[in-house]
Amino acid sequence: MRFLNVALYVRVSTDIQVDGYSIDEQLERLEKYCDAKDWIIYNKYIDPGFTGSNINRPGLTKLLQDIHKGKIDLVLVYKLDRLSRSQKDTLYLIEEEFLPNNVDFISMTENFDTSTPFGRAMIGILSVFAQLERENIKTRLAMGHVGRAKAGYWRGGANPPIGYDFVDGKLVINEYEAYQVRLMYKMYLEGESIYSIFMYIRKHFTNRYSSYRTAKQIGVILKNRIYIGKIKYKGVEYDGIHEPIIDIDTFEKVQKRYKEISSKWSDHYRSPFKGKYLLTGLLFCGNCGARYFASTQRRKDKTTGKYIKSTESYVYYKCYTRDGNKAMRKADYCKNPTIRVDKLDKVILDEIKKLKLNPDRLEQIINSESEKKVEDVELTILKNKLADTQCKIDKLMELYTIGTIPITEIGDRIKPLYEAKEKIELVIDIRKKKLQEPDKLSISETKDILDQFADIDNLNHNLKRELVQSLIKRIEILPEPDSIKIYWKFV
Repeated sequence: MRFLNVALYVRVSTDIQVDGYSIDEQLERLEKYCDAKDWIIYNKYIDPGFTGSNINRPGLTKLLQDIHKGKIDLVLVYKLDRLSRSQKDTLYLIEEEFLPNNVDFISMTENFDTSTPFGRAMIGILSVFAQLERENIKTRLAMGHVGRAKAGYWRGGANPPIGYDFVDGKLVINEYEAYQVRLMYKMYLEGESIYSIFMYIRKHFTNRYSSYRTAKQIGVILKNRIYIGKIKYKGVEYDGIHEPIIDIDTFEKVQKRYKEISSKWSDHYRSPFKGKYLLTGLLFCGNCGARYFASTQRRKDKTTGKYIKSTESYVYYKCYTRDGNKAMRKADYCKNPTIRVDKLDKVILDEIKKLKLNPDRLEQIINSESEKKVEDVELTILKNKLADTQCKIDKLMELYTIGTIPITEIGDRIKPLYEAKEKIELVIDIRKKKLQEPDKLSISETKDILDQFADIDNLNHNLKRELVQSLIKRIEILPEPDSIKIYWKFV
């Protein structure tokens, strides 16, 4: 029989690349087969990198569309499992799609076709074996995942953890994202709440998955042992071969603080996702540059020398260098003052009240203050990453030019690099615009915020904290007694 319109269907999935059935090899053999039979090839339908476990494939979808339009007389594949590895899907395609539309199906390797009774019987038998092989592959893959984990390799896949790329079967540090991970750990150890870290990171950074959507993502990153070089699979932890992003000492300090905050969460202790005190995360020492933290300081009775009951103790904001964790210190010594929490909180809230009571005060502050420019680490990292990506593209083009890489392969390898390059360039443009036009509140936006929190004195703690965080970027405690500097978000 001479078929006028033959459709060649070829597929290669990632889990069977090693079988040797490449796209080019399948096409070459199918074309020779058609030449020998004097068949006319209508079109070639290709699905590179798609699994045979389902029929959601672009090439197969286009083939079915052309079949429904009456353009195809015969579908030719190199091997039955190229069509599908599922018995159910194979029989569906042949019995529900091909035959009802007067389209025959031939598998070249198995040497049978649906135009004969014997060929139809063999289709059902071979479909069973195709599905059996698929189940065997799943078993081998599961065993392979365990073996990879034991050898220190990450399980692989399309969703590596933030901070890493998955290259040639290994986790490789992504410097732009790794900087974000290190910053999260640093901010948390410096006293920031997980929620405040989330708000900052979401505003200033992006990742491979677009952006950070919930504060819980930050919590997961702060607890993920993959960042200290560990691999976990099926509940068992192994030593990884990838380079750690966080050192063990820093990681353990973060876990300790996380555990303490979580276990003591009550009215008297903060949640790991929200700051307990009004100004947590905003206070900095104007002398040494360290952060300020809140600490309860018990008082002694001047007569007896004994500590007074804790209910009568005061909580103070203190400089880390002067009286805090050594890891948080910015100098060897600092005499910057400690300030009672209740007093400083009142000062800041009073300043916000002045903004509300005096509409002209906004313009007065804007005219008298100017933002300080800081070194943009993010932009530097992005530019380095862009240069590295361009270097990889240039190397591939060089290999193609000298004939080392065939044209069929260069496209698959260079496309994701160009896509990555475009994304980096887009992020760089956005970052540059932010630097040219500082991301700050307008006067109208500031007034809207003040209107939303009308009765400041009667707000609960969380709403007061939200108000302060919405209007203020930073507060510096200056060496002079009772002296502070507020960095507003509208300046």
